[in-house]
Amino acid sequence: MSLVILVLSVICISLSAQEKIPVLKGVVKNDAGERLVGATVFIQGTNIHTVTGKDGSFELHNVEAGATLRVSYVGHAATTIKVKKGDDDIAVKMVQSSNMMNEVVVNTGLYKRPTGNFTGAAKTYSGDDLKMLNPTNILQALSMADPSVRIEQNNAMGSDPNSLPVIQLRGQNNLPVFTQGGSSDYYSSAVSSGDIMSSYLSNPNQPLIILDGFQTTLQTLFDMDINRIASITVLKDAAATTAYGAKAANGVIVVETKQPLPGRAQVSYAVNFNLQAPDLTSYHLMDAKQLLEAQRLAGIYSDPNNHYNDVALKQWYDQRLQQVQSGANTYWLSQPVRTGFGMNHSLNVSGGTRAIRYNLALNYNNGVGVMKGSGRDNFGLSYSLSYNGKKIRLSNSTTVGYNKANNSPWGSFSQYARQFPYFKPYDSAGNVIKIFEPNYTTLGIGLPAPGGTFTNAAYNSTLNVKDYSYYYNFLNNTNLEWTINNNLKFRAALSYSTNTPGVEQFLPADHTSFVNALSAGLGTMGSYSRTRGNNNVIDGKLNLDYYKKINAHTFFAAIGTEVQATSTNATTVKVNGIPNEHLGEFGMANGYGLEQRPQTNQGITRTISSFASLSYNYAERYTAEVTGNVSGSSLFGSNNRFAPFWAGGIGWNVDKEKFFVSNRTIQQLRFRLTSGITGNQNFQDKSQSIYLYNIQNNYRLQLGATAPAYANPNLKYQQTLKNNLGVTMVLLNGRLNVSADVFQERTNNLILPLDVAPSTGFLQYQDNLGATKNSGYEVTFSAPIIRDRKRNIFWSLSLNVGHAKNVITALSPAVAAINARYDSTGVSIKQQLQALPKYVVGRSLSQIWAVQSLGIDPATGKELYQKLDGSKTFLWDVKDKQPIGDAAPKLKGGFGSNFTYKGFSLNINMSFQWGGQMYNQTLVDKVENVDLRSTNADERVITQRWKQPGDHVPFKALVADGTNGLQATYATSRFVQDNNYLDASSLTVAYSFSPNLWWVRRLRLSTPRLAITQNNAFHLGTIKTERGTSYPFARSYSFGLSTTF
Repeated sequence: MSLVILVLSVICISLSAQEKIPVLKGVVKNDAGERLVGATVFIQGTNIHTVTGKDGSFELHNVEAGATLRVSYVGHAATTIKVKKGDDDIAVKMVQSSNMMNEVVVNTGLYKRPTGNFTGAAKTYSGDDLKMLNPTNILQALSMADPSVRIEQNNAMGSDPNSLPVIQLRGQNNLPVFTQGGSSDYYSSAVSSGDIMSSYLSNPNQPLIILDGFQTTLQTLFDMDINRIASITVLKDAAATTAYGAKAANGVIVVETKQPLPGRAQVSYAVNFNLQAPDLTSYHLMDAKQLLEAQRLAGIYSDPNNHYNDVALKQWYDQRLQQVQSGANTYWLSQPVRTGFGMNHSLNVSGGTRAIRYNLALNYNNGVGVMKGSGRDNFGLSYSLSYNGKKIRLSNSTTVGYNKANNSPWGSFSQYARQFPYFKPYDSAGNVIKIFEPNYTTLGIGLPAPGGTFTNAAYNSTLNVKDYSYYYNFLNNTNLEWTINNNLKFRAALSYSTNTPGVEQFLPADHTSFVNALSAGLGTMGSYSRTRGNNNVIDGKLNLDYYKKINAHTFFAAIGTEVQATSTNATTVKVNGIPNEHLGEFGMANGYGLEQRPQTNQGITRTISSFASLSYNYAERYTAEVTGNVSGSSLFGSNNRFAPFWAGGIGWNVDKEKFFVSNRTIQQLRFRLTSGITGNQNFQDKSQSIYLYNIQNNYRLQLGATAPAYANPNLKYQQTLKNNLGVTMVLLNGRLNVSADVFQERTNNLILPLDVAPSTGFLQYQDNLGATKNSGYEVTFSAPIIRDRKRNIFWSLSLNVGHAKNVITALSPAVAAINARYDSTGVSIKQQLQALPKYVVGRSLSQIWAVQSLGIDPATGKELYQKLDGSKTFLWDVKDKQPIGDAAPKLKGGFGSNFTYKGFSLNINMSFQWGGQMYNQTLVDKVENVDLRSTNADERVITQRWKQPGDHVPFKALVADGTNGLQATYATSRFVQDNNYLDASSLTVAYSFSPNLWWVRRLRLSTPRLAITQNNAFHLGTIKTERGTSYPFARSYSFGLSTTF
């Protein structure tokens, strides 16, 4: 309570201590003395801004003395003015810029283009804006801000801090990696935390990520300190991305870090105290009494065919019943979880003269997960030094980092959802139990206990388990800019990065995973696995930019080339037979396991890309541009090393037309139309044959060899034709801003497997045998509802919605063979317990396939199916599968509210999805196919399953073994459900202290700010399913403090 009173007192003092200028008037003119209409006037460090009127004048209310105004206008150098006490009328003179240095630009990562000469679909977000949405997770913040950026919800890994998200931009253009042979390829076991090529292989739809002009990995962005980010630009269509050629079909995310500014040394410090609380509200497991009754009803404790066994089973039931009656009812889900508390520190020192500038940044992020013992620690150090001469700008930056990701020694969260609640984790002496009911494993009568050996997963947390990964990284960028004249600029850049990842896993012999291996002896119990890798990237590029304004004509041109070489290697060694938990070293092992000899993988990839871009703008009304690229890569066949890519676009600023100037409703109206072809190389190297020596077998001292990869010299580049139509509008005097895009993307030459004759020694090799079409739209609205500058009250609302739908237009016959294997009722029948994917021409990549169900027959408790011919049957047949739903939503988006009153701000953001479906695997695994002999289950097992004739219920009759023979539930339309949800993504309450407070001036602080953020406050959905099955979801809270000295 005393803390609250103290905070309120400080706030009251700050409000009363502000020295304000009631009304500040001004006029903005150019160097010719002409008044500028539409210039933007910002008060730095606040959301307060205005736009000059028809006479170039502006007016601001309650401006604090000492505040800094920043005035910007297209084609002119930005101007800053410090407001002094007594100022009430000021004049601002802006100088026209003959080059684009100070003009509003779009950063493509290869060059910065003036917005007036740009027709592409791109959106830029400042680091501060993203930090308001999520101060600890860059990717989640970007997904909330932009409707085209989608992070697939990982229902298994939940909020695991060590699980990388799967990110897509404008949907899917490629089939999953398994259809491309990825799961069994030579490089599949390579460590990929810092390997640029490998980092894209597990997700062929992942967009290209550019950091300060150079390609980087998703993991680098995932682990990056958000305080270092100046802006992120999302490039979406062909006009925006074609300069990247063969790498840009999935879109581009361009990240720009903060650069040093001139002036005296400034020290910025930010700290976030982060709290992670487990969210277990989606679990509805049976308690001890319900589970025991469900097991009894399932017939587990009776054997009508054997009296002797029947008596033993009833004794076993009586013992468990006594445990329940004595009060045993363990909530196992609470055992492995905790409320995690971590901190994120960021320190930045920058300054220098106009010519020499420097920046030093330190950061430490202690990410603590909700599973006990799990977490992710990041250490980072970066510096940059730049020389800014009249013609030459030379800069060098270096970043070094270390990451360690600890997995929980408690194991998978799913183990605790399976535990019987009438088992207690500790014995009477407080020791953790390893095996429950050891005397009843065989019932003492030679009768195997249903469920086998019951182990306590919590026991492993008491052992010296090692389970972590790590990496060291080093990055150095050198940039040279030569301003040849006011119109011509030459740039050269060189980057070198190295990443050294590793994985360690030690499971002692006493680990519960070796309980059933006891009969094999100590020589096989206990294992140690170690992986070491090294990834190196050298990247160099040259660019020449030209910018010229001649009266109403504006020209921009850029040419450039880039060369990249990537090398990677990884070695994995696994040994078995380590008898003691304190002997966790390789030298203590008994030897290698069966067929577990050391493995080493290596790979080298080289690419080259050259581009040229030309754009023209007339009178700020009409824009036309064209871009071409030629890319070469060692990933493709020797006969098709190089491929061309192109894009063109036109734009029309209708609001600049004379006939439109008098329109009072629409202040800005701009149309954009673009088309072009880009490429994709998110796949493994199939352009050359690879041979493996077989050192275990030889003939007359000569080694044998096998070829795991077969070359296709004619393998071509994938090509995606992108078409985009966009419109931007400002209406009602700036009260409503609208941006909308409609797109269609057609991908040809998909790289897919092709069946070949077994006599060749291969089952498949890669060829260009597929095509897809992806189309959709995205719309963004923003509306400043209140703009009361007198009282410093501002309130704005925002809404963004998007939709993307794909369809397969051509496929390899080999994919049909994959479908056939999935449709088998033979060895893969257990796979049919889930809705397996099928890839069919004319259907979506995210289609859900199942047999049409007519519900549960009240008379028999069996499921009634409808065959493809319309007849009814009680027998499930894989041949009756049909498309039931689609996981792709019809709408995905978010809406938010931002309210500011003086120093206070309140930001609320929600995200939603509507129209998609999901196969509810919880109903399959935890209700109908559940094996009650060995696992707990959802409470619907006891409340909603068929028990007697006449029951009208959603679930079949209860049996002991839910997957036994014809009683099992296979893919059925009953469990395809609408997946609509609403998430409270973020809530931020912040207060910025006035720079005129006596204690702020005394401490020489600048813009001190407090912020409290809650992410994932709640999830409201139409599906009742378990979320976070292997690692639970979490609600996160962050308390942040930032200031500059």
